[in-house]
Formats: sequence, C-alpha cells, structure tokens
Amino acid sequence: MTAFEFVFSFFGLVLGLSVAEILTGFARVLREHGRIRLGWLTPLLGVILLTDLIVFWTNAWAIRDSLPASFAVLGFGMMIAGVYYLAASLVFPVSAGEWPNLDHHFMRNKALVIGGVIVANWLVTLGEALLFGNRMGSWFEVAGPLILTVPGLVLIVAKDPRLCLAAEVVILALYALNQLT
Repeated sequence: MTAFEFVFSFFGLVLGLSVAEILTGFARVLREHGRIRLGWLTPLLGVILLTDLIVFWTNAWAIRDSLPASFAVLGFGMMIAGVYYLAASLVFPVSAGEWPNLDHHFMRNKALVIGGVIVANWLVTLGEALLFGNRMGSWFEVAGPLILTVPGLVLIVAKDPRLCLAAEVVILALYALNQLT
C-alpha cells in the first residue's frame, strides 16, 4: 500500500459520504417534485459542491506521490474532508417537505455551505504551502483559490435570488475555465 492509498483511504471515506449526502439530497427533493418548488438555487449549490469535490479529488491524485503518511497529513486531510461533509449536509433539507420552497432553504444555508467550501479550499492551499512551500509564484497559481472566494463571498452576502443565481453561474463557469487550462 502506498502512502497515498493509506492517507486517502482514511479521509476518502468522508469525501465519499459528502458526495452521497448531496446525491441523497437531490433524490429527496426529486421525490417531493410537485409538492415543493425546487428552483435553481439549491440544485446549483449542490452542483458547485460536487464540482469542488471532484476538483479536490483530482488535485489530490496529482500530488499522490508527494503525500507523506503522517499524523499531520491525516489530521489535516480529515479536517478538510470534515468541512466538506458538513457543507454537503446543509445543501438540501433533511426533510424536503418542510421547505415548500427550496429557495428559502438556500437563502438560510448558503453562507454556511459556500463558506465551508471556501474554508476547505483555503485549507488545501495552506496544506500545499506547508508540504511544498509557497507555490503562488504566478497568476495561475493564485487564481485557483480565488476562483471560488470572490464570487463565493458575493453569494454569501447577496440577498437577491437573481444575484445569487448569477454568482452560482459565475462560480461554475470559473471552475470550467480553470479545468480547461
């Protein structure tokens, strides 16, 4: 077993539970289709979090040969995975029927979800700096953490659902652009 396999088996389970939590949320609200107003805000928030989890997973794969199997790496990775799981658990309501309009649930929880994803991303940046030194020597390396932070902060403070929707679309577009480069 490689160090990466050891490390990732430890917190990969929690990341997998995060994905399952989001997919389960989608299933819950789809079962209530017709009884609740789904809207776009909550589903897009789920897509943003799923996208960020995929980016995290692929970035972890890219540094797999450099990850030591140490308590610090396991603890730091578990902290990041835990933040992702907590954010994922808030995307959709536990009981969709209690929220006849999911946009209301979104407005209540968006700051915690996006805030958690921003924190997880900056923890990744900090972890990489601790493991590999400061890698923010070019604009491209600085852009990664900022992709979610700036429009994420707009999303957190926005009160208008249309501005929230625009911020979500910008976040997804930035993810797509970043993955194409």
